[in-house]
Amino acid sequence: MERRVKRFGYSLSELEVSGFLEENQCVREFLNRYEEGGVTWGEKAVGLARFFRWLKVVKGLELSPSEFLNSHLKKRAATTIQERQWALSFALEFSRDNPDLRGCAQQYKYSAFFLPVKLFCDVNEAPLTTTNGFFPKRGRRKYQDKSFTVDFVKQVLSLLNQRDRAVCMMQLQSGQGIKQVLEDINQQAKHIFGEIDAGKKRIRFDFPERKGNGFRYFTFVSEDAIQEVRKWRVVRQQWLQELGKDSEYLFITNKGKPLTCKVFHNNFRMIMKRHGLYKVPYSVRRHGFRKFFEQEASPPERGISRSYVSFMMGHSKGSGQDHKLDVVGGVYDGAPTVYPDVVEKEYAKLEPYLNIYTVAQTGSPITDQQFEEQNRVIRKLQAQVDMMMQGIIERDRQYSERRYPHLKAMDKKGQK
Repeated sequence: MERRVKRFGYSLSELEVSGFLEENQCVREFLNRYEEGGVTWGEKAVGLARFFRWLKVVKGLELSPSEFLNSHLKKRAATTIQERQWALSFALEFSRDNPDLRGCAQQYKYSAFFLPVKLFCDVNEAPLTTTNGFFPKRGRRKYQDKSFTVDFVKQVLSLLNQRDRAVCMMQLQSGQGIKQVLEDINQQAKHIFGEIDAGKKRIRFDFPERKGNGFRYFTFVSEDAIQEVRKWRVVRQQWLQELGKDSEYLFITNKGKPLTCKVFHNNFRMIMKRHGLYKVPYSVRRHGFRKFFEQEASPPERGISRSYVSFMMGHSKGSGQDHKLDVVGGVYDGAPTVYPDVVEKEYAKLEPYLNIYTVAQTGSPITDQQFEEQNRVIRKLQAQVDMMMQGIIERDRQYSERRYPHLKAMDKKGQK
């Protein structure tokens, strides 16, 4: 049975959307601007297919996309306002003034309904309109994201199962979004397990791009993430043995299938609600783990380059302080390719603040001298505990001899 894309009278199945794309080359050329199969690509493809189905079902106009563009161009040269706004009026009636868009669907009037039509016309040299203001200004958020502190991160992680805890630690220590973790990193199980078996305490991940920006970058994960993956590896192996399967994916479901963003998101929100952490929108967002990466690099006294942090997060436009041509890893600055150690050195500065379990949060990493001093104190305390235990044992022996003298006599007799 075909899954419906949207629940309107003019909705389409995925198969119908694919057929629409095959029949219309101008639409395929328009979609080439986006990463095929990505969220933006899908939104524009469905939006256009739905718009032309809407024209046929609701307005009684059976026009192909190319015919629509040609008619729009002819009417743009007309002398009456009504004819000049022919295409615009259809786009607004389909989006802003559409009575079918109720409830939660209202928030998508612009992005999923109006914008695909507008961009399609603009790209094909047939601008839909040259003015703005057709949609009301978006109001401010009623709720704001909660900032992730170290203590809050630990609280959230303590509620998750081992698989989801490993996913979140991957996000936190690599600075990546959930899509990069569950689509790019998730396919590298063999590489990750090989690095762990080799005793690596830091693992590098390379990415060809992020959200179709064509910006190549790489980042790392450290000891805390590796430790969580080690624990998850045991559970993963048990699941696969019970199923009699093998998998090239790092994160899987209990049925052996790759873990998807949707499944992870639903599990994460359900657990947060169950434990009372998710009370209002944006109370706890999984994206907070990615933001924690940049947040911990922000304090000036830590001396971490924000430009290199932006590179490791895959920001093709840099930190906002640099010109887009001058960003690290961009058109003019090829340092990450020529000197990859430079990026790793900046990560090493940030690493102590990302290892929230293996490094004490004192504002700086533990030095060898501090580590040795802690061991000396521990050995001293252990010696004191041993002496106390010996004293307790001796007092118990003396008490027993006084309280039960016949037992002492029996011991001596047995020794003879």
